[in-house]
Amino acid sequence: MVKERMRRRGNISFFWPAAVAILAAWAVTGVRADDLADRLGGFARRAADPPLPAADSAASHSPSLAHVRVDVEGGSGDAVTIRLVPEEGWHLYAPASSGTSAVGRGKPTVVAIDPATTARVKAVVARDVELAAEPALAATGAVEGPVTLEVRLDPDAGDGVVAAVLGFQTCSGESCDPPIGLRVTTSLGSGPARVEFAEARYAEAAKAPMAIRTAAEDGSSAVASSPGAGPAPLTLPRALLYGLLGGLILNLMPCVLPVLGLKLMSFAQQTGRERQAVFSMNLWYCAGVFAVFFALATASVAANIGLASTNLGWGQQFQFVEFRIAMIGIVFAFALSFLGVWEIPIPGFIGEQAGHVQTKEGPAGAFLKGVLGTVLATPCSGPFLGPVFGFTLTQPTAVTYAVFAAIATGMALPYILVGVFPGLVRFLPRPGAWMATFKELLGFVMLGTVAYLFSMLRQQPAWFVPTFVMLIGIWMGCWWVGRQQERQGVAGFGRWVQAAALVAAVGTASFFWLGPHGLRRSLIDWQQPFSVEELATHRRVGATVLVDFTADWCPTCTTNLLTAIETRKVADVIRRNKVVPILADFTDRAPEINQFLASMGSSSIPFLVIFPGGDPGGPPREPIVLRDAITESQLLAALEQAGPSAPAMPTIRSAQVP
Repeated sequence: MVKERMRRRGNISFFWPAAVAILAAWAVTGVRADDLADRLGGFARRAADPPLPAADSAASHSPSLAHVRVDVEGGSGDAVTIRLVPEEGWHLYAPASSGTSAVGRGKPTVVAIDPATTARVKAVVARDVELAAEPALAATGAVEGPVTLEVRLDPDAGDGVVAAVLGFQTCSGESCDPPIGLRVTTSLGSGPARVEFAEARYAEAAKAPMAIRTAAEDGSSAVASSPGAGPAPLTLPRALLYGLLGGLILNLMPCVLPVLGLKLMSFAQQTGRERQAVFSMNLWYCAGVFAVFFALATASVAANIGLASTNLGWGQQFQFVEFRIAMIGIVFAFALSFLGVWEIPIPGFIGEQAGHVQTKEGPAGAFLKGVLGTVLATPCSGPFLGPVFGFTLTQPTAVTYAVFAAIATGMALPYILVGVFPGLVRFLPRPGAWMATFKELLGFVMLGTVAYLFSMLRQQPAWFVPTFVMLIGIWMGCWWVGRQQERQGVAGFGRWVQAAALVAAVGTASFFWLGPHGLRRSLIDWQQPFSVEELATHRRVGATVLVDFTADWCPTCTTNLLTAIETRKVADVIRRNKVVPILADFTDRAPEINQFLASMGSSSIPFLVIFPGGDPGGPPREPIVLRDAITESQLLAALEQAGPSAPAMPTIRSAQVP
């Protein structure tokens, strides 16, 4: 496989504000993974969307914010046919004459005729519309397969322009795209129809939509089918009740256990405190819970009103490898704090600082526990929550916030009750030395959480090693802070800056040197594997050949590749001079490469050799050898010295960065 190693930068902070910052950024932007990779330098790319069925119409368009293809036919003169084809696993909602939707239903498909229309529109007819076979989906207005809309024209009106604004929404079983609009302008004439597409908003189509007749009303044989009787759709009161119960059960999910143990310890800390103080700390914890749920609700609302590109479902932020890596680093830093390597400078967060057991929990510590516990809970989904989250995908803003608030209330309910009735936890022992031991045991539980988060990288094994090295950098930074905390009780600002710089340096180096560098295409179209016979063939026809002998276990080789070889200037010279680039991968045992290196008088790598071109059949010129660490200028000089391949050589392809 061709090695494509590009520069990467990884800079993941471990300080506690990152937990809130990452979640907030995710919630507000709601970006797709491929957009996020472009913005952050590309940790990972989203898997390609499944292909749509082949289009057979005069014109097709796939909006960027919806999982659908729009086909348009307009050559008959008496109708413009618009066909919306959703991707596999996605669905549209039934056409309607109004853009409003009841609670529990998705945004209907609507059509408005733009004033720019010069043709005479008689009616809009929906054909071949079939409600979803699943009763629960059918109750929301979902339809199976494509939606076909015919804009009927007056054939006596002659040629003209039909400008229609479509409004629609696509959803899957897990998430929904925001409702969007699409302007379709069809110019009718004697020849083939000319179709143009332009972005629009759903509100433009819903402002004054056309009345849509069904095929049955139009007298056609195609009739929309209706599924058999099924369960009643989820109502708002039932959704709120299910959310409350589901949130309560979330406290028992394994994802929450590390923070649950921490909260139990804080209950013990509260023994003997005034009821008002206990209630206040529990309210701060609940505020952290609500903050996360409202951030998730904001992401859902932003997607539904078109401010974000997609709607993240419950726990779907873990689909992004960068979020998983960030959470691994944050949870690992917490684990080190629990084990006494360093102390988070938040009063009462973990119960011990500078060797002294604390007996009071502060508002910031209680709030952060609520945030951390809720973020860790998002990969888990207990009973009742599946239908509830599905219910929120197409709901108005107020309903979405109400449902998420119900879930947050359920998760916070035990702590509200303990705040009101402190005697509920009187079984816990009084504060003492046992808390230090319990805190350290929780540290090992947090390390187990780190292992669990690592397991989420199974599909991206190339990130294992750089992420592990990043954790070593975090360990070093926490240790550096902890040393001063142990001696002086508190770490100064300068020590925090030093620790942050240390973590940033190690993290950057780990992802730069050890991370997968094939996420962007190489600048050079390397030929591989290396073959002496293939090399001889290129030389016989007068080609200039560059051979780079490299290996994954050779850091100098990686440095050469990233800084001196895989550069635009070198790629331009290779393309201009029709140089044949060959990559000789010596990572595993390769007797042929070993023998060739020996024949060149070398027994080690890095080793780069350029065989100058010449007239086919003529005497070969002496190869140009570059050993060990090289620079871009050295390689450019060597390529210029070697010269171009023979004029008869075919053009050598060079990959371009998209």
